[in-house]
Amino acid sequence: MEDIPKIEKDTDTGTQLEQTLNYIPGRPYSKLRRELSDEELTNPAVQKLLLSEIDRLEIRVAELELVEKNFHSVDKEKAILVERGKAVNAMEILYSICLAIGSGLIGLASLFEIKEKGWIPLICGAVLIIVGVISKIVKKWD
Repeated sequence: MEDIPKIEKDTDTGTQLEQTLNYIPGRPYSKLRRELSDEELTNPAVQKLLLSEIDRLEIRVAELELVEKNFHSVDKEKAILVERGKAVNAMEILYSICLAIGSGLIGLASLFEIKEKGWIPLICGAVLIIVGVISKIVKKWD
């Protein structure tokens, strides 16, 4: 009897990194060897498979470019909103501090005689309250 050579499975699966990057579950050609000879490249079936894969990848690239464009526009909007939030927080802090200190100074003015030096904290407190109210109005205009 003739000695018929056994056909063995391709056991060269590449490195672990290649397996992780190239393997997509459910893909029937994921475990095939990747190098093609010139003779194999002239086969019409191989050419059609390669063209099909190129078309699929071009569609995927177009989708990813759209996602990238949307990402950048949303990222810019987020940065603008974060900066606006910082400005709003600063105005709220200014408003709160002006009202608190102004009210405290007006309350402190009652401890002094108005004719002597009690008018100084009274005027400073009123000015601070007015500045706080103006900062609140300016914030609403923005």
